[in-house]
Amino acid sequence: MIEISGAVIIKDKKLLVLHKIKSNHFELPGGKIQFGETAEEAMKREVKEEIDCDVEIVEYLGYFDFVHKEKDLRSHRFLVELKNSPRLNEPEEFDELVWMPISDYKAFVLAPNVLNFCENFI
Repeated sequence: MIEISGAVIIKDKKLLVLHKIKSNHFELPGGKIQFGETAEEAMKREVKEEIDCDVEIVEYLGYFDFVHKEKDLRSHRFLVELKNSPRLNEPEEFDELVWMPISDYKAFVLAPNVLNFCENFI
């Protein structure tokens, strides 16, 4: 099982998501947990790499297991607060940063873990 860690960033009932070019879906800032790294460390590192932000963890929201492209994934999710303004930092990976109204999540193509979060948030 591949473990990933994502940042749930909510502001004014909007969720910050990134459009991943390769997968053509929106996902949370975050990524794969590397060997010897905790889920928290991975999330903070990936957020810094992807949107150039430092974050403070508010709460661990648990994990969600799913299959994507025939791979078993476990997505750890953390509710976090941004310490600075986000900006796309990996244009070869992501082409859009969106504050998605959570109530309109069905209008977006979302990664399975983001879809699961939105369905359970409302």
